[in-house]
Amino acid sequence: MQDIAELIGHDAVAHVVDRFYDRIQQHPSLGPVFSVVDDWPEHKARLTLFWWVTLGGARYRDYRYSVAERHMEAGFTPALLGDWLALFRDTIEATLPAEQAAPWLARAERIGESLVLMHEHMQGQMPAER
Repeated sequence: MQDIAELIGHDAVAHVVDRFYDRIQQHPSLGPVFSVVDDWPEHKARLTLFWWVTLGGARYRDYRYSVAERHMEAGFTPALLGDWLALFRDTIEATLPAEQAAPWLARAERIGESLVLMHEHMQGQMPAER
């Protein structure tokens, strides 16, 4: 997987995360799920680190984000993940040039697919035909 963190830049990653989670708080289906967050600046800092490392950047603080565990704890469903991805896509495409947005979105979509498969497995469901 190509390292795209440097292409995008840390400041841009932080800006996307900031805008996205501001929008999350106002979203009709996602806002209630995220209402448990009591420290938005720290939440955004952790997710900026997560995306920076996921995009190939060097870890700069000692925090490990367990995507699957966090999403299962929060009660995310495939439908909520679809809402999350649609809002993320809209935010990132409005914020970054296409050559930076596309590879980031591709990674987000792969993570989303793995979360849906995990959810289906945990629910004892067969994966939907793709």
